[in-house]
Amino acid sequence: MNSFQFASPYWLILFVPLIILATFDLIIVRRQKTAALFSTTLGFDEIPASLAASFKRFLPCLVYCGAALLVIALARPQYGIQRSRIVGDGVSIVMCVDRSGSMAAEDFELDGRPVTRLTAVKKVFRDFVEGSKDFRGRTNDLVGLIAFGGFVDSCCPLTLDHASLVELLETIETPTPLFDSRGVMIRTRVLDEESGTAIGDALATAVERVKDSPAKTKIVVLLSDGMQTAGELTPEEGVKIAQAYGVKVYTIGVGTSGPVPFPSYLPSGELIMTLQELDFNPATLHMIADATGGRYFYASDLEKLKEVYEEIDSLERTKFDAGSYAEYRDVYLPFATIGILCLALNALLTTTRFSSFP
Repeated sequence: MNSFQFASPYWLILFVPLIILATFDLIIVRRQKTAALFSTTLGFDEIPASLAASFKRFLPCLVYCGAALLVIALARPQYGIQRSRIVGDGVSIVMCVDRSGSMAAEDFELDGRPVTRLTAVKKVFRDFVEGSKDFRGRTNDLVGLIAFGGFVDSCCPLTLDHASLVELLETIETPTPLFDSRGVMIRTRVLDEESGTAIGDALATAVERVKDSPAKTKIVVLLSDGMQTAGELTPEEGVKIAQAYGVKVYTIGVGTSGPVPFPSYLPSGELIMTLQELDFNPATLHMIADATGGRYFYASDLEKLKEVYEEIDSLERTKFDAGSYAEYRDVYLPFATIGILCLALNALLTTTRFSSFP
């Protein structure tokens, strides 16, 4: 439904003095007769009123119309689409995405080409939330987003706006080094901290985000390579927190163990790919899923992914009242432009063609 509103309606109170001033000017002042001495007025009645004289009477309207339009512009008129949506049945899901340094390894394939672990995670995330030719997506579910490396970032609260959620997902990247003008790497300590994997902290934060949801079924989907290398809490401690609030954790593993292609930087800052020994730890992900009543699957296994969909669909649903959603854009510019033109035109005409005394 299309709708119109004022973002700052309190400016509209200026219409009160404007109407009073216009009434006083147009009704009282304009009715007063101006006198001038002439030896005779014979023949004055026979002189027809010119077009300019007739138009001059409407000049004050330019002032008040211009002022009224500027008042409307100050009130910031907005036009947009307003809609209400009540979701039928759904669950609350927090997606937990690993963005640690190890997720830059290119040991995964999509469409026959090597990609980083993070790229694979993003693909699974999009299919899970938005759907694809194999999956219908989570249309009626409230979904939130958390990214974690050595630190945890709450990127998006639980929302039904899945398009915006996926846009935020695309901004998530693995840590990259910074170089000064001489090609020397700087902020190495911060890079090392950001490159860690704080699974326990991420799990605890995800539970914190979903535990107060009105949904009866609360789920965390953890997408990671399973290697805990940072953080205050261990995965086991994160699991205990999830169990305390009845949150199920579904884990999605990405990666392989052994020598894998990994980006390295030369002193000049040039990026090259080298083979490095990295681990993929599905045991941790299996433990988290089993202990919380969820499921583990490998990101490339579509059949298992379908099983997770089916299991989530079988869980208890909750009706969500999503409230009203509105998309507005400011339309004050035409009002302000026309108002200024009216005032400018009045000033131009009263000082040139329609200048008079008295």
